[in-house]
Amino acid sequence: MDAQNTARNFGAYLAALRRPHRNLSRLRFLNPDGTTAFSADNNEHNPNSIAFIADGSLSANFQNGARRSAGVELAITKRREFEYAVNKIWFGTKIAVDCGLVLPDRTEYYLPMGVFLVRNPDEATNPAARTISYELIDKWGNLDGTIHGKLEGTYQVNIGTNIFNAIRQTLLLEKGNGEVIDSVPPVFTHYYDSLTQTLPDSSVVSALLTPYTLTVSNEDGTYADVILGLNTMLGGVIGYDVNGVLRIDPSQEDVEDSTKPVSWRFLEKDPTLISFSTAHKQDEVCNDFIVTGARLTAYTAGGRAQNLDPRSDTNIRLIGRRTLRETNSGFGTNQICRDYAAWKLKRAAALQKSVTITCAPLFHLQENSIVELSRPDKPGNPMERHLINGFSVPLGPTGTMTINATSVSDYPSITIT
Repeated sequence: MDAQNTARNFGAYLAALRRPHRNLSRLRFLNPDGTTAFSADNNEHNPNSIAFIADGSLSANFQNGARRSAGVELAITKRREFEYAVNKIWFGTKIAVDCGLVLPDRTEYYLPMGVFLVRNPDEATNPAARTISYELIDKWGNLDGTIHGKLEGTYQVNIGTNIFNAIRQTLLLEKGNGEVIDSVPPVFTHYYDSLTQTLPDSSVVSALLTPYTLTVSNEDGTYADVILGLNTMLGGVIGYDVNGVLRIDPSQEDVEDSTKPVSWRFLEKDPTLISFSTAHKQDEVCNDFIVTGARLTAYTAGGRAQNLDPRSDTNIRLIGRRTLRETNSGFGTNQICRDYAAWKLKRAAALQKSVTITCAPLFHLQENSIVELSRPDKPGNPMERHLINGFSVPLGPTGTMTINATSVSDYPSITIT
């Protein structure tokens, strides 16, 4: 029944987006174990909501590592529950952000938008009130040294270690105050479970085993460097999702977008669509990507991906080679280099033809998902699939959402060499 109600409410939410409605936003202040201690929202019956000032925004970008950031402003009331102080909002406090709307039956419907860490609060006082602005950063800040994550000593992961287990163990390291870096279990793809790779000595091993010993120096190294180094061995896509869960997905399956489900269709005369514009960034065109990996004995791993697609207006045969090179000692086999080159060539295509969509806030959209958009700027006015690269959405009751996307039709067919 709960699943049916959830599906029914989500359907009602989608329908309400095309009609007049009232947007909602909520901040949930979390305990160390991830449960909600208290919240501030638009609900007038919530005693904490007197502090809620509907001002702020949230941004997301699809990349390995930190993906989300936000800024919010709260009033400091007489109870002072939102001030920056020990036993209140303090160093590394986690805040979950939810957004949604009021459904036609007056139900408040929320969707998760991310779990963040508090950074660099800014208090302001005037005769009328005291307010505090919080910069909220991705949970990745507990790994990259922004909040936590600096290495005490050299960190080493030996050859033949299970990569996923090594990442789990890193997240469970103690920070010095009795808490671990991240108590939320990560979610790993099953793509690599039965995958094998051929090492330079011609031996065939599981793709989940480290092909060499990873060493990260304590001079400027972080736990993020360790985890990114391990992820590099797989060629995975890594980052925190909207629920604050660290996920690894395969970049190898992220090259083809034609089969992804459509999260939203901007219909003709759609009330949610305000405008869109297209930028042609000639300086960022890349149609040839070369990856050089680790040099192990007399063997150097490498791979190359090219745009030879005759349907693409930036293919090599039409404009010549525009080559980018990347050297990464973390890639131990040719296959990983080839997979990564294909993924990077796709990401380069996303930069060179960018479509900016301005619309009403659509809180269910996520980075790397698909929307459909009518393109009157192209012959035949096609309805095209677009991949979301990033977005910015207001946290207040008013304002517009900005989506940065790329038409799937503008992605070339990639040739691996």
